[in-house]
Amino acid sequence: MSSTRTRASRPIGADPTSTALLLAGPTAVELWPGLRRLGEVGGRVLVELDRPTPTAASVTARPPRRTPTAYVTRFGWTGPDLPVTEGVLTLTYAPGDATPSTRAELVLDSEDVALSRLDEAALAQMAEQFLANLARAAESRRAA
Repeated sequence: MSSTRTRASRPIGADPTSTALLLAGPTAVELWPGLRRLGEVGGRVLVELDRPTPTAASVTARPPRRTPTAYVTRFGWTGPDLPVTEGVLTLTYAPGDATPSTRAELVLDSEDVALSRLDEAALAQMAEQFLANLARAAESRRAA
């Protein structure tokens, strides 16, 4: 069994608390690119992934946990022909001007990527797009 680590990070023009609140709701899964929520069973969210061809996946996500310096969210997914993946999203206060801002860091640990429908490039693209979607949602709430 081989393991692949994918990292992505970006600044978000909103404070970590309001950004973390976006991850506490059921719509957080919909921030992932190419996912469509199908339902929920036994604490797992069932989704359809349209990359590169449609397949189902089961997602577990824990609500954000506050630490002394950040908010940390842990999640994972598994599905036919997908790498078993565990992820950690960390939201910390970022230094900046008078506007509160966040540094978001996403780390995905995936098993047997070479045997799955998703390669390393696809995982990296999904991670970057997730952070872009999260930033867009957080920044639009801040501006409202």
